[in-house]
Amino acid sequence: MADHPGNKPPSLIGRGITIEGELVDGEDLIIEGTVKGTIRSKGEVQVTPHGRVEATISARSIIVQGNVCGNVEAEQTVIVQTNGVLIGDCRARAIQIHEGARFEGRSEIIR
Repeated sequence: MADHPGNKPPSLIGRGITIEGELVDGEDLIIEGTVKGTIRSKGEVQVTPHGRVEATISARSIIVQGNVCGNVEAEQTVIVQTNGVLIGDCRARAIQIHEGARFEGRSEIIR
């Protein structure tokens, strides 16, 4: 997560928590648990190594360290880090797929 002085700390969905439905967050969001449905955030969404997401994600930026099954769209960047899994289409200004990551889907760079 980027450090934003003066901003609220990120929201956290901890391990062992499962959320189903639509999740709307105006700040940064860290997912260590499971989310199924839709995620919309004006901040950064980070799916940690233990996080599991079966949802479409729309955010300023998205970092995948765990498993995401669903389409993702970011105003800025999508990063799939080593050992991260993204199964779904990806739209962003910049897309980074690190060595060891898994990505299955279509990618589109938006301007």
